[in-house]
Amino acid sequence: MKRNCLSRLTGTELPHFSHNLVKLRAFSHIGYSNTSSTERLRDDYNESIGRNPPIISGMELENSIYALLTIDRWESLNHMDYKMASLRPVHGRLALKFLNWVIKQPGMELGHITHMYCITTHILVRARMYDLAKSILRDLAGMSIGSHSIVGALMDTYPLCHSNPAIFDLLIRVYVRNSMVKDALATFELMGFRRLNPSIYTCNMILAALVKDKWAGCAWSFFKEMLARNVCPNVGTFNILLNNLCVEGKFKKARYLLKKMEESGYIPTLVTYNTLLNWYIKRGKYKAAFELIDHMGCKGLKADVWTYNTLIDDLCKSHRSAKAYLLLKKMRRKMILPNEVTYNTLINGFVKEGKIEVASQIFNEMSKLNILPNCISYNALIYGHCQEGRFLEALDILGKMEAEGLRPNEVSYGVLLDGLCRHAKLDLATSLFEKMRGNGVVVGRIPYTMLIDGLCKSGMLNESLQLLNKMFKDGVDPDVVTYSALVNGFCLAGKVRNAKEIMCKVYRSGLVPNNIIYSTLIYFFCKQGSVNEAMKTYAAINRSGHDADLFTCNMVVASLCRGGKVGDAVDFMRYMSRVSVQPNSVTFNWIINGYASKGDALKAFSFFDEMIKLGHHPSHCTYGSLLKGLCKGGNFREAMQFLNELHSIPSALDTVVYNTLLAATCRSGNLRVAVLLLDEMIRNNVLPDSHSYTSLLAGLCKRGKMVAAILLFERGIERGTFVPNQLMYTSLIDGLFKAGQPKAAAYFYEEMVKKGFYPDTVALNAIMDGYSRMGQMAKVENIFSLMRGGYLHPSLATYNILLHGYSKQHEMSKCLLVYNAILKKGFVPNELTCHSLICGLCESGMLEIAVKILKMIIAEGTMADKCTFDMLISKCSERREMGKAFDLLNTMRVLGVFPDGDTYDAIFRGLNITFGFRDSQNLLHEMLEKGIVPKERQYITLITGMCRVGDIQGAFKLKDEMEALGVSSRDVAESAMVRGLVKLGKTEEAMLVLDCMLRVQLIPTIATFTTLMHICCKQHKLVEALKLKGIMELHGVKLDVVAYNVIIAGLCANGDISHAFELYEEMKRRDLCPNTTTFTVLIDAITKRSDYEKGTILLADMRSRGLISGDESMQDLSEGFLWHPVNEAHVDQRRIIAIRYLGGEEEVTKVSMEYRHSIGEASNS
Repeated sequence: MKRNCLSRLTGTELPHFSHNLVKLRAFSHIGYSNTSSTERLRDDYNESIGRNPPIISGMELENSIYALLTIDRWESLNHMDYKMASLRPVHGRLALKFLNWVIKQPGMELGHITHMYCITTHILVRARMYDLAKSILRDLAGMSIGSHSIVGALMDTYPLCHSNPAIFDLLIRVYVRNSMVKDALATFELMGFRRLNPSIYTCNMILAALVKDKWAGCAWSFFKEMLARNVCPNVGTFNILLNNLCVEGKFKKARYLLKKMEESGYIPTLVTYNTLLNWYIKRGKYKAAFELIDHMGCKGLKADVWTYNTLIDDLCKSHRSAKAYLLLKKMRRKMILPNEVTYNTLINGFVKEGKIEVASQIFNEMSKLNILPNCISYNALIYGHCQEGRFLEALDILGKMEAEGLRPNEVSYGVLLDGLCRHAKLDLATSLFEKMRGNGVVVGRIPYTMLIDGLCKSGMLNESLQLLNKMFKDGVDPDVVTYSALVNGFCLAGKVRNAKEIMCKVYRSGLVPNNIIYSTLIYFFCKQGSVNEAMKTYAAINRSGHDADLFTCNMVVASLCRGGKVGDAVDFMRYMSRVSVQPNSVTFNWIINGYASKGDALKAFSFFDEMIKLGHHPSHCTYGSLLKGLCKGGNFREAMQFLNELHSIPSALDTVVYNTLLAATCRSGNLRVAVLLLDEMIRNNVLPDSHSYTSLLAGLCKRGKMVAAILLFERGIERGTFVPNQLMYTSLIDGLFKAGQPKAAAYFYEEMVKKGFYPDTVALNAIMDGYSRMGQMAKVENIFSLMRGGYLHPSLATYNILLHGYSKQHEMSKCLLVYNAILKKGFVPNELTCHSLICGLCESGMLEIAVKILKMIIAEGTMADKCTFDMLISKCSERREMGKAFDLLNTMRVLGVFPDGDTYDAIFRGLNITFGFRDSQNLLHEMLEKGIVPKERQYITLITGMCRVGDIQGAFKLKDEMEALGVSSRDVAESAMVRGLVKLGKTEEAMLVLDCMLRVQLIPTIATFTTLMHICCKQHKLVEALKLKGIMELHGVKLDVVAYNVIIAGLCANGDISHAFELYEEMKRRDLCPNTTTFTVLIDAITKRSDYEKGTILLADMRSRGLISGDESMQDLSEGFLWHPVNEAHVDQRRIIAIRYLGGEEEVTKVSMEYRHSIGEASNS
C-alpha cells in the first residue's frame, strides 16, 4: 500500500501544502527535540487551559492522539502535554498511520516525502520494529533518490529523534539485498565522514556481495578501509576473503591467509575449512583436500559428514564414483556415520556411469546399515535400469518401494514411463500410466506428454490424438511441449498438413508456439523442399517475438541452396547478420556448395575468401565443394591445380574431399579423370572407400557402360576391395533399365534382397521408372502397392514416375488421380510434376485443358519449366492458335522463365503456317534484341514466304539484314530470293537474279538450281533446264540425285527417254546411286514404250542393288515388258509388278487402284 502511494506521489508535484507543512514540521519536533522547545510548548498549553493541568495517563494520551489522528485534527496535537518516554510498537504504528496520511496529500514534494520517510524510520528503529523500518528503507531505495540524498536526510533527522546508528546498518543491508552494492559502498563512505561505523556483520555483507559480483579488487580495498576505520574483522570476514581467493584460483594465497589468520589468534571454524575444501574439490585438487582434512584433525576439528558428502558428490560428478566409494569406507573407519545423502549420491553416481549392478549393491549396503532408502534412492535405481532397458527390474524396484511403505511419486513413475516410451515399450507404458491414475498419483502434463511423444515416435498418431482428447477430459491442459511432440510426430510421418492442424489447435488454446515447434516445422519443410512454407514459418517466428536460432537459420539457407535459389540464400544470410544471428562456417559451406552445384566456381571462391576473412575455418566439405564447383563448370585443369595446392595444407585432403571431386567428375561423364583420381588417392595414402567406388559405378551406369560397371562390381566383391551397398545395386538396376535390359535389372534386384539390402524408396523408384519407360504400367502399379504396403513412404519422385507413365499412355483420368494424391499427401508439386501432367494433356489433344491447368498450378505456387512452355507453345502453333501461343510467351516473361531459340522457333513456325510473315519479322527482331541470333533456316523460310505473298521488297530487306548479321553467306541469301521468286511464279525475275549472282561470282546453292530446273521442266522448257545443268557443272556445282531426278522426270514426261537414259548412265558414272524415284520414273516411261533393252538394264541394276531378287520374279517382270499394250490397263499392270519390287507399297496401292479402275472401264467398253 505504501509503495503504491509512493509511486503516485513521486511523479506529482502540486502546490497547496505550505500550511500543512508548517504543522508537519511543528509535529516532527514534538517529543524528539531539545528540552527548551518542549518546555515552551508546555507553557503555551498551560496558559491556554489554566495553571493546574489535569493528570492524564499514558494510555489515555495515546488514545487521545489516535483519536485526533483519526479525525485529522492535527492542530490539537500542538496543545497536548507530552513527556519523554521510550517508544513502543504502538508508537511505530501511529507513525506509520501518520505517514500514510501525509503521502496521500496533494502537492507533496520529493524532499518532503524523503524527510517524512526518514523520521518514520527513526521512530520504527527506536521502537525496535526493524522489519517495518527495512520496508520503509526499501521504499526509499526504490525511489531513485540516490544514496547521498537518503543518507543526508537520515543524518539531518538523526538528532531530532535521538536515533540509533543501527539505522545505517539497516540501510546498507537493504542496498546489499537489492543488489545495489555501489549505494551500499557510498553509504559506508558517508558514514565515515560522520565518524560512524557499521557493524562487522554489515561489513561482511558488503564484502560478500563484492565477492559474489566478482569485484575482487574492490573487495580487498573495502577490507583495507574496514581496518583503517577500526572495524575489527571476525572469522566470517576471513571466510569471505578465503572464498574470494579461491574464486580467483589463488590457492597459495588462500593457504597463506589461513596461516596468518591462525597466527593472529583467529580460530578457523568448520565453515572456514569447508570453504577451502569445497574449492579444492571443485578444481580437482583432491590431494590438497585430504591434506586439509588431516590438518583439521590436528587442530582438533573433525571433518563432518557434510565435508565428506561434498567430496563424494564432486567425485561422482566427475565420473570417479569408485574413488568416492573408497572415501565412504575411510569415512566409516573414522567413525563418521554416512547418511542417506551420502548413499544417494553414490547410487546416482554409479547409475550415471552405467554401473547399475554396483549401484544396487550400495543400495543393499545402505539397507543393512539401517539407513532407510528414500524416494531419491529408489528413483535413481529405477532410472538406471530404464537406461539399460531393464524394465522388469525397474518395475520390481517400484514394487519393493511400495512394499516398504514408500509411495511412488510422479518422478518415480515419470522416470519409468519415460524409459518405456523411449524404448517403444508402449503396452507397458500404457499399463503403467493407468496404474498411476489408479494409485491416486496426480497425473499432470508431463506423463501425458511422455506417452504422447512415445506414441508419435512409433507412428501411432491416431492413438496419440485419442490420448490428447483424454487429457482434455481429465482436466489437464496440454502445454506447448505436448503440442510440440505431436507436431514432431506428424512431421516424421510426412504428414505436414496434419502438423499444421495441430498448430491451429495451439493458437485456439491461447498458447504461443515456442522455438522448438517452429524449428521442427521449418526443418521438415526444408527436408521436403518446401522452401516457401519454410519461409512463411520463419516469418511467423518473427511475428511471435521469438528469435530463430542459428541451426534453424542454417536449415533455411541449406534448403534454399538445395532448391537452386542461392541468391535468395545469400540475401537470407545477410539478413541473419542484421538480426544478430551470426553466420558460421556451416552457413558459408552451404552457400559455397550452392554455387558449386551450379558450376559457378567464381562466386564459390568469393564466399570462401569472405569466410576466411571473418575467421571461420574451412572444413573438408568446404574444399570438396570448391572442387565440385570447378568440375561442374568444366574447369578440370583448375580443379586439379587446386587439388595439388591442397596437398600443402595440413589435413586438408581426406577421403571426403577426393570423393566429392570423384563424384563431380563422374557426374560430368569424365570417367578417365575419375580413374586417375582413384589412382592418385592410393598414391597419397588415402584409401578409397565404398563411396568412392559407388561414385565410379554410378558414373559408368550413367554413361551407359553397363558391361564395365558390372565387371567393376563383381571383381570388387571378389577381391574384397569394397563391400556392396544399396546405392551400388540401385545404380546398376537403374542403368540396366535405361539400357533396355529389364531381366538383368530384375536379377540384380533379387540379389540385393538376398544379401539383406531391403530396397528403399530410391531403389523402388528406379525400378518403377524402368518399367514406366517400357510402358509396363501394370508392373509399376504392383511395385507402388508393394511400397505402400511396407514401411516405405512414396516420395514426390514416386508420384512423378507414375504421372509420367500414365501421361505417356494418355490415361488422363489416372494422371489426375495421381496429381490429387500428391496434393493430399502434402507434397508440393515441382517442375517435373507439372511437365508430366501438361505433356499428357497435350498428347491427348486436350490443349485448352492443359493451358488452364498450367495457370492453376502456377497460381498455387508451382513453377513450370521452359520445356513445358515450349511444348505448349509448339502445340498451339501447330493448331494455328497463335493468340494462346503469345499469351504463354508473356506468362513466361512474367514468371522469369526466359525463352530461348527453341521457344521462338516454335512460334515462328506457327506464324509461317498462318502467313503471319510481318509478325515473324517482328519476332526475329525481338530475338535479336534479346541476344538470340536467328537461324539461317528461319530467315530463308521467311524470305520465301514473303516472296510467296508478293512482298518482294520486304524479302529483299530481310535478305540484306540476313547478310548484315552474318547469319549466313551472301550466296545463300541470294539463293533464297531466287527460290522465293520462283514460288511466286516470277521465273524470269528469278533467272535475272541468278544471272546477277553469277556475274558477281556468287554461286547459287544446289537447291536453287534444282528449283529452277524443276520449274523449267514443269513448263516444258527442257533446253533451259539442261542449260542450267551446264551452268552448274561450269561453276563446279555437282548435281545430286534430286537434281538428276528432276531433269530425268522432265525428259521422260516430254517423251525423250533416250536422253533421260543417258542422264541415268551419267549418274552411275559419277557414282551417284539412283534412288527409288529414279527407277520408278524410268520404269514408268519404259513400260509405256515397251523398250525391252533398256528395261533389261534397269532390271539388272535393280538386282545388283538388291531391290529385287529371285529368278521367278525376274521372269515375271520380264514377261511384263514383253506384253504389248493392248490398252492402258495392261500397262498399269506391268507398272504394278515393277513398282512392287522397288518396295513402294504406297505406290503399289495407288497404281493398283488406278489399274482396277482402268479394268472396269475396259469391261464397260
